[in-house]
Amino acid sequence: KAVVSTQSTGTVEQAMADFADNIVWLRSTMLKVSDVPVITFGGSYGGMLAAWMRAKYPSLVQGAIAASAPVWMFVGQPEKCKLGLSGPYYMITQAFRRQDIDCPNRVSQSWSLIDKMGETAEGRAKLEELFHLCHPLTKDTVYLLTDWLSSMYFDMAMVNYPYPTSFLAPLPAWPVYEFCAASNATSDIVEGIAAGAQVYSNYTGAVPCLDLSKDPAGDLGMTGWDFQSCTEMFMPISSNPDLDMFPASSYDLEAIVKYCEAKWKTTTRPYHLKYYFGGQDGFDFSGYSRIVFSNGLLDPWAAGGTANKL
Repeated sequence: KAVVSTQSTGTVEQAMADFADNIVWLRSTMLKVSDVPVITFGGSYGGMLAAWMRAKYPSLVQGAIAASAPVWMFVGQPEKCKLGLSGPYYMITQAFRRQDIDCPNRVSQSWSLIDKMGETAEGRAKLEELFHLCHPLTKDTVYLLTDWLSSMYFDMAMVNYPYPTSFLAPLPAWPVYEFCAASNATSDIVEGIAAGAQVYSNYTGAVPCLDLSKDPAGDLGMTGWDFQSCTEMFMPISSNPDLDMFPASSYDLEAIVKYCEAKWKTTTRPYHLKYYFGGQDGFDFSGYSRIVFSNGLLDPWAAGGTANKL
């Protein structure tokens, strides 16, 4: 409800204006030093905001560190996105391959096997048992399981840290390694995937069953992100089984615009950010300074960042 009542403020421009106001307030009220240098930093969306703050508010922000900031992963910028539109899924696949060279191959094979099991009542019952599902599957809902798995791989790669975390779900250090180890412990591919999925869905052992309609992390602001990605943060990501471990998918801008306008009853601006931050072809950062773009090998969003000096 809070998101709906304040959705008009859910924009990049408003977020930066809020940070700018906070900087002025901190300098004048808390620090009582008007010219103290300010360095913005962040990762993923926060990394984009950090870079954009330096670009749009250079008098307030003296520098920025933008980690895995996919500033070039927007509609109209595929030529600047590292590895093309399938970059994030390629990065995920490589993160899994670094932990176990055969792990992505098993994931790739699992999609068709799960689909085949979903065609029969016996197969669906087996999937319900293996994945500890809360609700029975039907032929029309098997896709919920594969969608959940696809999101799980993305999330697991994003938080593949060398220490335990809990902000998405209670996870061990190096969760991708733990997934691959669990999935490789059996010769049955689907059984292995189900065992590995427990690392993400029930690492503590306290979750009685897997509810495919819910993310283990809860909402975590995803409702607000859905609105924002429907108004200006259009990121055309697709998958390519020739390059990654995911089934083929394409980005249908027209269909997404229809979904967004129907759900949020608002005007979509797919190309807005391409030009808002300047440059003849959009997102030309060569006119800015003191922005450090850092991109590692693990975060999927690094595929949409810049790895070259501008």
